[in-house]
Amino acid sequence: MARKDSFFNTYVAGSFDRIQSVVRGDQGGTAGTRSDFGFYAACASILAFVAFLAIAVPRMRAYLDQRSFVAANEITIRFTDEPAWFDSSRHEDVRRAVASAVGDGSSVDPARLAVARAALQQTGWFQQIKQVSLENVGGFAVEADFRSPFALVVHGGREHLIDSDGHRLPADWKLGERPAQPHWVTINNVQAPPPGEAGSRWRGADLAAAIELLKVMWNKPWERQVMAVDVAKLQEEGLIVLTRGGGYIYWGYPPGTPTTAEPPAAAKLSSLDRLFSSRGFIDMGGGRTIDLRTDVPSVKLAAETPSTGN
Repeated sequence: MARKDSFFNTYVAGSFDRIQSVVRGDQGGTAGTRSDFGFYAACASILAFVAFLAIAVPRMRAYLDQRSFVAANEITIRFTDEPAWFDSSRHEDVRRAVASAVGDGSSVDPARLAVARAALQQTGWFQQIKQVSLENVGGFAVEADFRSPFALVVHGGREHLIDSDGHRLPADWKLGERPAQPHWVTINNVQAPPPGEAGSRWRGADLAAAIELLKVMWNKPWERQVMAVDVAKLQEEGLIVLTRGGGYIYWGYPPGTPTTAEPPAAAKLSSLDRLFSSRGFIDMGGGRTIDLRTDVPSVKLAAETPSTGN
């Protein structure tokens, strides 16, 4: 290392001596003149190149930044596999969230990708953001797994949308003001309050029990006759289903609960299938109590209705 440093120092010192000699006019012969001229020309070329970089590159960068500038309100979002239920209103909400996070700037700035990805995840609509890529001028193409709406949880005078795993989605309505379509069953009287952030899981064994019941009823031909699942008496009488006809059904233990005290979930579903096939209604036309907790379901006129909110 010492020898390399000595060589470098000697070379630099010699270079300065040669430049000084040229400036003083000490030509030192024809060979020396040619050598000094070549050396001086090389130095001039290097200085010119450095000057070019110092002046031209910033100007070129400024030109490119100006040509690629995009305002936040012009940012677009395109999902590669957008589900039908994710309507234009929800799409615009997500686009605005991303635009607000990314802000004005260059459309080719790669840092925008990480910011957009984080903003998408924070909306609560997605299980996973697989890929975000730049598209067109100021746009993003997004490949993601969506969290699908599954049911509504009534709490604090509002109806909160959740997915099939109990994650709170970024949509809620004042009680009685949600759209009539699509059809979502409400879950009433859960104990735990909603989680603070959209996308977080709503805790509570009562909510989990209601979700499991709705899963076994999913896509049944009579599913739309189910209006709500009440969990207020879960520990005493089990789950109670409120029908659109004004009747209610004592389901009992949550599906999957090991017990010999009640028929299994498959037998209870078969009972509802038979009622629907014979009467067209799982509550025999409404105004009745159907008790599925015994081997032979009992039917009687409803003396009361379960609570429908908290």
